[in-house]
Amino acid sequence: MKFAFTVIAASLALASAGQANATIAGQDTAGNIGGPEMFLAVWDSVAQKSYIRDLGVHFNDFLPAASLGITSGLASKQDKTSLGTSISSTAAPVAGTVAFGATPSIVAGSVLTSGYSLSFAADPLLASFLGTAGSLSTSLQWMVGAYDNTGTGLVNGQRALTTSNGAVAISNSVLSNFSSGSAPYITANNGLMPSGDAANGSATAVKADGDTYFDAAGSPMSSWGGNSTFPVTAAVGTSQKFWYLGVSSTNGPDAAGVTPFTNASWKLDTAGNLAYTVAAVPEADTWAMLLAGLGMMGFIARRRLQG
Repeated sequence: MKFAFTVIAASLALASAGQANATIAGQDTAGNIGGPEMFLAVWDSVAQKSYIRDLGVHFNDFLPAASLGITSGLASKQDKTSLGTSISSTAAPVAGTVAFGATPSIVAGSVLTSGYSLSFAADPLLASFLGTAGSLSTSLQWMVGAYDNTGTGLVNGQRALTTSNGAVAISNSVLSNFSSGSAPYITANNGLMPSGDAANGSATAVKADGDTYFDAAGSPMSSWGGNSTFPVTAAVGTSQKFWYLGVSSTNGPDAAGVTPFTNASWKLDTAGNLAYTVAAVPEADTWAMLLAGLGMMGFIARRRLQG
């Protein structure tokens, strides 16, 4: 079964929904080989209100360029090789800041570079809908993610990027269900956004709005549509680890591939700013200098004790 984050053709007249500028782009197509766009979701479980934002960065921006294997035809629009046990890099550092609604300019795979940071400016809609006096409470929950289906029966044919601070483990069949579980949420929110992804927008919802609400009955995004057994949200102000999930074989009970971004994290602060940061990996000479410094400190400490 193919899966796409499709846009509802009929407009949804939801009185409580906030305005938006663009839809969240869907799966790999001839004109969108970067894969689906990442989204940020923020949830107030007490007031039962939620917010979603199209981040404008694509799934493949976060993968090693050599693993993408994107040429033409559905069969090639998948990750050709295993990503291994971790995703990290020691390449030269780069950085970027994105104003709300802007489209980041990113070369596929560049987000992996050591020392990279991507900062998304706060959206006034988020603060006005879920905040108090311009600030977000640490009781709010948030996540970042994207899901793609490039073809059943293919290794990594179903794949996801998600935040989580839990022990991430999932079977192939359950990961495949991310599509049906999350499609109502993305589709309904895209129904609030004009077509196209040239500019990136946001939307809001309350529980009565149904599928546009983050934790809607039957498709709660706090567990990827009721499928993940690991947490994908965290409190505002708390950093979250980042993970790649990919179907490992055609055997449903087999464990899906789970790959951590070992030196990367996401964080949504109380001002509403979202940041993705890859920690710089010290070079060999830096490690040598650090060890030498520690040795010198130990030598000085011993001399002082002897004195």
